[in-house]
Amino acid sequence: MKKIILVVVMLIMTALFVTSCSKTDNQEKTQTTEPIYNPLTHEQVSSSQDLERRVFIVSIDNSSTARPQSGISSADIMYEVPAEGGISRYLALFYVGSADTIGPVRSARPYMVDVAREWNAVFVHCGWSEDAKAYLQKGYVDYINEFGYGSSFWRDKSRKAPHNLYTSTENLYAILDKKGWDSVSQVREFPFYSSDDVLVGDKADLVDINYPAAKNRYKYDVESGLYLRYINSEAQIDPSNDKQIEVANVIVQKVSSKVLDSAGRLSINLTGSGEAILFSKGTVRIGTWKRDDLNSPTYFCDDAGDEWQLAPGKTWIQVCNQYVKISYQDTTATTDKE
Repeated sequence: MKKIILVVVMLIMTALFVTSCSKTDNQEKTQTTEPIYNPLTHEQVSSSQDLERRVFIVSIDNSSTARPQSGISSADIMYEVPAEGGISRYLALFYVGSADTIGPVRSARPYMVDVAREWNAVFVHCGWSEDAKAYLQKGYVDYINEFGYGSSFWRDKSRKAPHNLYTSTENLYAILDKKGWDSVSQVREFPFYSSDDVLVGDKADLVDINYPAAKNRYKYDVESGLYLRYINSEAQIDPSNDKQIEVANVIVQKVSSKVLDSAGRLSINLTGSGEAILFSKGTVRIGTWKRDDLNSPTYFCDDAGDEWQLAPGKTWIQVCNQYVKISYQDTTATTDKE
């Protein structure tokens, strides 16, 4: 009788164990089937491990001899900022994106560090202005200057220096790991529309944003729902994948600048507030940007103060001072807007 009872108990325990394991397996399957999205683009990633990274921002040359630039199509967010002499500079923010070739890498300016600061990003550059050097050495952000990490960068001998310095996400993450800077970034999440939503706003399927030495044009492609990017009337191609730059959202952040020295270096205040323009899905909306302090994010909002929703995909943030001309149009209409 005792043997029978023991057998029955063992059978019951086995059944309970199998049921528990089955529930656990089902729960795990349910959890793994939930889609995971990049908070900066709302593009789906394969697993949560893709988001367990530290953000870094690379200063990239945009002089005429630096084009075409590599790796910029892989960045999660791209900034274009004014620089001395009428040129502009790119700041490529990498989080989920990766690239075997990034560059040409160029020098730091204080307001570029201000951008890295709002993301708690590692700032990657080659050289600096004296003001940027003093700023970086205060320790507000971690930084990688090529001068101290030469083995992680290389020169393309087919181009002339200083417009030929490159690196890669693999090399940069290796530095982050070695330095202990690879803690996971607490990245903000932008609000996004569904890909099927129709955005409200005036039509703007052709956008021109002209820095003195960089004439940018965005043409809206209805089929893809993205803007195709051109520079100086030519399609802007990323040689790392031979594809034209495609952009879901173009945000104009209007700022004022002043010249600091005889070299034409600029001072730009990226805190406070100002006018902002959003181009997305062939539409335009006018609003404001606001940033409380250098350790706070920049919010882009409508007139009611609500943060703009973006279309899923890559975003270019065009920081435009008083010397940048901005115009857009609905090509089915007859008048341009500025």
